[in-house]
Amino acid sequence: MIFHPNVFGLLLLQTTAGGCFLMTFLYRYPSVNRSFYRLHGLLFLLFAGGALFALGPSGLRIPAFHPGRLDQLTVYLVMLGTGGLLAYNVLLNFISWDRGRSISRPLLNLSAILLLGATGTATLFLNASLSLSASGILLLMSMFISTFLLGAVLLAMNWGHFYLTNPTLPIEPLAFLSRTLLGCAGLTALTSGIMTGLNWKEHPGFAEGLLLESFQGLYLWGRLLIGVIGGLVISYLAYKTVRMHSTQAATGLLYVALLMILFGEAFSRFLFLNLGILI
Repeated sequence: MIFHPNVFGLLLLQTTAGGCFLMTFLYRYPSVNRSFYRLHGLLFLLFAGGALFALGPSGLRIPAFHPGRLDQLTVYLVMLGTGGLLAYNVLLNFISWDRGRSISRPLLNLSAILLLGATGTATLFLNASLSLSASGILLLMSMFISTFLLGAVLLAMNWGHFYLTNPTLPIEPLAFLSRTLLGCAGLTALTSGIMTGLNWKEHPGFAEGLLLESFQGLYLWGRLLIGVIGGLVISYLAYKTVRMHSTQAATGLLYVALLMILFGEAFSRFLFLNLGILI
């Protein structure tokens, strides 16, 4: 069943890590105001706590730390990243923006790096394999690409709302996020295509799924049609719309992109966690 807690745990962890990392680049744009950082600082703090809670059933615990134990390392990385986000929220809410802007960015960057590390260790732990095989490296690449994809689509969709109340805002932040979203969607399509070819050869049940001869075919086609192809097409349309400075239309398209990408990534995590299929 797709409502496996690890599916939600990974999605929350990836969205937080990717969103925090990409948000550090938005500090280059003065038009991105304090309220945007406050909103997402709180949102990502809640997501990080939810990820720690949801990943608990997979065996991630808080015993005495021993180097080399990926389950323990993941827990401590998430806890440190969550602590960094807590400090980030304190800076944004209780220190003047003139002082807090320069301090909060490196703190957010550190939290993002910790959470990205937790994404990698959680992936290796849940995959139950530490081998640096071609499929293992491809798995990590795919997980990190989808991490930035989730972060980009969430930030782009939310930033698009600011144009609804202030249409005169500069287009550069939304253009940056839409370019990042399109690039990540393209890389997702590329890695998914490669993994589809590998799975066709290595997993006998994979071909049956693609031919809809088994129930897992619904998840496979949901991932490919909704998450990969649909996400790429809508991301391209949103990018073109942003280039025309039609921010309201772009925000509507980004809504659709967010839903498609979330469903596609949820299907992908289900196939990975329950069937060992990478796509």
